[in-house]
Amino acid sequence: MLYGDRSPAGRTIQTIYESSYQNQISIFDFNMRPGPSTFARPDCTNHDVDQCPRGTNPGRTYRFYTGKPVVPFGFGLSYTTFSYTVAAHPSSVSLEPLSTLLEGANSAGQLFVRSESVEEAMRMSQWRSQVKYAINVTNTGSKDSDDVVLGFLTPPGAGKNGVPLKVLFGFERVHVKAGETATVFLYPSVLDFAQANLDGKLEATTGTYGVHFGVAETLAHGMGYVEAGPIYASLAKIVI
Repeated sequence: MLYGDRSPAGRTIQTIYESSYQNQISIFDFNMRPGPSTFARPDCTNHDVDQCPRGTNPGRTYRFYTGKPVVPFGFGLSYTTFSYTVAAHPSSVSLEPLSTLLEGANSAGQLFVRSESVEEAMRMSQWRSQVKYAINVTNTGSKDSDDVVLGFLTPPGAGKNGVPLKVLFGFERVHVKAGETATVFLYPSVLDFAQANLDGKLEATTGTYGVHFGVAETLAHGMGYVEAGPIYASLAKIVI
């Protein structure tokens, strides 16, 4: 691996923050979303913490962090280079299966939806045959290598009122020989189109979602990134 005879492939699974992050938010503040903190700033030297200014949470993880990370979630390099193209993608999706699923969970007094119920709802509605993405991964370099393709959704109202900036909906590792192309299929779950309200209950979120594959910060290093175009999610039944 050191001499490039074999090409490693992987993605960072954490967001690496700037060093100033440790002075912005107390380790006792467990909030994920950005906003004012009830705890004192960690860099305050006053022994009376009541006299210290309150911290400001910049958000945690790739879903909510509002700053510029040193290393973003999903970053990865390779001894070769890749390009992505979207071969097939939906332009619209009906959230009727999701709405029915959430109504059933609420009537049963469940705050969270059981995984087997999600799978059943997706199977009955033929969700995966309608909501799938095909990404062509081309190895444009001179080394055979794996690549890990990441798929992200940007929900309506991203970054406002507690809505995440983006959500990872799928990933797939694929081996691609130099100069060749392989196709990866990624499928959003029906729950990827739901957001929690102020009471903690999931609601079907209609509107226009952005979709992209890869991490933009890797483009300068020859790694794949492509936007698939928007997908419109509504509660109206869509005939395929």
